[in-house]
Amino acid sequence: MACCGIVLRPLSAPVWLDFEPVGKWFECDVTSHHSVKDKLSESDGDSDSDKENEEEQTNPLLLDPSQWKDQDHYSVLGLGKLRYRAKAEDIRKAYRQKVLQHHPDKQQQSSEDLDDDHFKCIKIAYDILSDAKCRRAYDSADPTFSDDVPTVCDLSKEHFFQVFGPVFEDNVRWSTLQPVPSLGDMDTPIEEVNAFYDFWYGFNSWRDFSYSDEYHLDKAESREEKRWMEKQNKSSRLKRKKEEMVRLRTLTDNAHACDPRIRRHKEAEKAEKLARKRQKEEAVRMEAEVREKERLERLAEERKKAELEEEEARVQAEQARKERSVVKNALKKARKSFRTACVAVNYFATGDGDLVTKMEETEKLSATLPAEKLQQLSEQFTSLSLEDARTVFTKEILAVQQQEREATEEQARIAFQQSAAIKSTVAMDTDWTNTEVQLLIKAVVLYPAGTQKRWEVITKFINDHAPDGCTTKMEKQVITKVKSLQKVGAGDREAENKMAFSKFAKDHLTKVQVEAPPTQRYDGPKPWTSEEQKLLEDALRTYPSSVEERWEKIAAAVVTRTKVECVNRVKELVAKVKAKKQGTS
Repeated sequence: MACCGIVLRPLSAPVWLDFEPVGKWFECDVTSHHSVKDKLSESDGDSDSDKENEEEQTNPLLLDPSQWKDQDHYSVLGLGKLRYRAKAEDIRKAYRQKVLQHHPDKQQQSSEDLDDDHFKCIKIAYDILSDAKCRRAYDSADPTFSDDVPTVCDLSKEHFFQVFGPVFEDNVRWSTLQPVPSLGDMDTPIEEVNAFYDFWYGFNSWRDFSYSDEYHLDKAESREEKRWMEKQNKSSRLKRKKEEMVRLRTLTDNAHACDPRIRRHKEAEKAEKLARKRQKEEAVRMEAEVREKERLERLAEERKKAELEEEEARVQAEQARKERSVVKNALKKARKSFRTACVAVNYFATGDGDLVTKMEETEKLSATLPAEKLQQLSEQFTSLSLEDARTVFTKEILAVQQQEREATEEQARIAFQQSAAIKSTVAMDTDWTNTEVQLLIKAVVLYPAGTQKRWEVITKFINDHAPDGCTTKMEKQVITKVKSLQKVGAGDREAENKMAFSKFAKDHLTKVQVEAPPTQRYDGPKPWTSEEQKLLEDALRTYPSSVEERWEKIAAAVVTRTKVECVNRVKELVAKVKAKKQGTS
């Protein structure tokens, strides 16, 4: 036997020494082995499981009752291979066999101390494994169970079932729900695969890790210490429980990432999605082609229809031209025939003084009567006698003259009506005072086009604000006056403005002029008067923000201010309101 130690100086050459194993513990070990062999040889023969359990027996020299939490209780009872799968009957049977072998009364005196410790460990193992709650706590901290989780790598992806299958089978024992779905193989339907991962993502483990508690409540010296131990043990269990859930989640995530069936399903879904996308694009393309074809057909039909309409219009125009030409030729022929017939009877003149008048009458009939009438008169002049023809000619002349008189009277009547209307308009215009004109201009600006019942509102505004002694205006008068003002030129407007200002100065300025104090220059903005403020507020209510060119109309309503001054005034008022609200809050 060689020993290792700290080298303090150069070592000498090794020397081989012969030794003889002696001592109390060596004797106990040899005695124990011989006693076991003797009992086995005396037995009639055990089952194969019993032989396996005996082979798994723990070395008695390594057993210490004081370190019972660190021992493998299944191996102490010879159930190292069955472990958590061992039934209660198996545990009782193994315990009886161990008692028969290692009870202190059945051992020699030389190995009493060793067998006593061994027997105590067997008794402790049986007490824990025979109690369902204690055995569950011990199984949750099984020292032979590996908490290792396969990683995501090429090897795990290539040999997925060989790598992850045994790991899931080992972790099945912790499930509170039984049976647990199987991992399956490459031919497992995707629905069962998804159900498998859904189960493991919602896995509920019964491991409580109470066996690994750091503090034993039996050793507490007081109630407060016991409570503190319980609190520490509970915190430790929760920490291990969280680590266990993270481990199971990591196992499921890694398996899901390496599962070839999931990859195959995702690739199939991707291919299906791509196929649907291509099919949709193809359908859209075909629909676009159909719409384009229909559009072209519609354009062709419209073009063909337009061509037909143009051709029809051209034919109708040509026909109308021909008809007009025929009518014109017929009228020319009828006039020529009419003149010839009149020339033949010397225009029905009774003398040289009457010839010119008859010729003018003949031309008037020729220019006034239609072709049919002229042809009829020509035939009558030829067939009738001279007197009868003269009578017909005179009758036609009288009829044409009567038509001319009626037309002249109609024109005179229309002219008279127009003249009366003009006179009425002039009379309506002259009835307006300068104050009423200014009120009219202001009302037109305040109530622009689009205002409901605009002219009624403008008329009411003028009548309400007109001074006493003014006549009440009607809507028709207001409309007429507005139209007349729109026709007034720039020069007339300027003259009216000057006249209005002179009237204002005459009404408001006193005759005695008081010498005013010297003015001081003021570079800031001109302060707003109460009248200007009121006009601004009325204009803001009249023209909301949705009205186009709002500020131009507001500036037109407040005649003494520009658009920029109106905008700045509104901003100033808004700022004051906000400051007042903040001060109140």
